Amino acid sequence: MDLKTLKSVLEIGETIAVEFKRCGNGIESDTYESVCSFLNRFGGDIFLGVLDDGTVCGISQNAAQDMIKNFISVIGNPSMI
Repeated sequence: MDLKTLKSVLEIGETIAVEFKRCGNGIESDTYESVCSFLNRFGGDIFLGVLDDGTVCGISQNAAQDMIKNFISVIGNPSMI
């Protein structure tokens, strides 16, 4: 996704196929609820480190790698999701 497209998504805000998740220092449970919701419809995009109003708050660089590993582990395990 290029910067122009990202800015457009942030300006439009959340939709049926776009979710913003703050996430701070870890992935919160409602993020996985959004994954399940998207799996039961037509898919979508989840933007971590973004507030509900489209403001980018970012994710701690120290936490990012662990968040990626944990996210992949959970969504790849049917018994966890």
